[in-house]
Amino acid sequence: MRIATSTIYNLNTQNLDNLTYQQNQLQQMLSTGRKILTPADDPVGSARLLNVTQAQDLTTQYNTNAQSADSALQLQGSNISSIITAIQNIQSLAIEAGNASQTGSDKSAINSQLLGNYQQLLGLANATDGSGQYLFSGYKGDVKPFTESSFGNVVYNGDQGQRQVQISASRDLPTSLAGSQVFQQIKNGNGTFNDTAATTNTGTGLIGAGTVLNKAQWNSTTNDQNFNIVFQTQPNTTDPSGPPTVTYDIVDNLQTLPNGTANPNYNKSLLDGYDYTASGARTGAYPRTYNDGGDIQLSQQPGDPATPLIANWNFGASINMTGTPKAGDSFNVAASTNQDLFTTIKNFSSALTNYATDTSGTAQAAFQNQLNSVISALSNSLNNVVTVNASIGAWQKESTQQQSTNSNLNLAYSSTISDLNGLDYAKTISDFTQNQTTLEAARQTYSKVAGLSLFQYIS
Repeated sequence: MRIATSTIYNLNTQNLDNLTYQQNQLQQMLSTGRKILTPADDPVGSARLLNVTQAQDLTTQYNTNAQSADSALQLQGSNISSIITAIQNIQSLAIEAGNASQTGSDKSAINSQLLGNYQQLLGLANATDGSGQYLFSGYKGDVKPFTESSFGNVVYNGDQGQRQVQISASRDLPTSLAGSQVFQQIKNGNGTFNDTAATTNTGTGLIGAGTVLNKAQWNSTTNDQNFNIVFQTQPNTTDPSGPPTVTYDIVDNLQTLPNGTANPNYNKSLLDGYDYTASGARTGAYPRTYNDGGDIQLSQQPGDPATPLIANWNFGASINMTGTPKAGDSFNVAASTNQDLFTTIKNFSSALTNYATDTSGTAQAAFQNQLNSVISALSNSLNNVVTVNASIGAWQKESTQQQSTNSNLNLAYSSTISDLNGLDYAKTISDFTQNQTTLEAARQTYSKVAGLSLFQYIS
């Protein structure tokens, strides 16, 4: 069989090309540590490898995000801790101000310290994260959250949102807070109703924060959640030289119902239905007798008149009161509303200032009622900020846990990638050496074949 010279050349060239390509492939595999260099090497494995690699890249980015969120939350937590300390300092001042032996000058000194705490809190409320983004402005990171029009009158300029960072495929972690949540959304009174606002207080009556006995009854549709407790005094018939007898009435104070219509019970006694609007002020004793240190029950009691405004009424609350109110004194009881921390500080400062100019017995009782209201509001503010701080702590814990989960996922992905694309170095080195030997032999064979010529056999 005769073989053309061109065929011999082509076969040898093709063989050398194949061996050279294989040698280059093996060399690249050894230098990169991968067995799949192009999708053509393993189409199915290459597709799966791409999916796993993308998942690993995403998880790595989630971990970076979680670390960034953790840093932001640590800064927020530090700021919140400073706010808690400032509120506690103001609480200490309030307790100190309650010392009856203090003079007006002492109250003025306390007020000076209070103003310093106020400025500190305002600065904390407008704190930034170091890159110019405000911590307490919601989504509006570039907007200064709080501006002050006058002392204690502070306006929130942010929104109710939270900037968030994605730390996993299904979880976005908050990294900012709405300042209104921290400083403004604070219920006054006991959180359900507020009874510390005295419309008139010329006596020595001191009213407590009140107790919710049954929240469902307080929220009953029959409860207007707005009353006045009004007082009357009568001569002591048993001991004319002794203290007067103090009586009181509980009067519906809601003028307009939630549906916008006039309240038919407005300015009427809950105890006996007496209509103060139609009949004017009472001339005799009021329906209930007041006992110093006793509880005023917001419900029908034994001994009450037989014809109450609402039969068997019970609003599920009681109020403790001490001291001796005078005729005409009145305390309002209404559903709790939001009172921001800065307003509370302003009220505290106003009470201190007023006391410094009037230290009479009547002023002392008025001051103490105001102080009780401030102490209650500060306690509510502290509880609110502590709750916010607990949320930040929970988010930090979640971030740490997610980072651990992401790291474990990355290890699993790395193992899968190694299985799909990991190189068996022993086998590949053996293949490389064998192919190199074969390539060298092919080159030598080609060199000899290429040197064959008929002229070598002509003598």
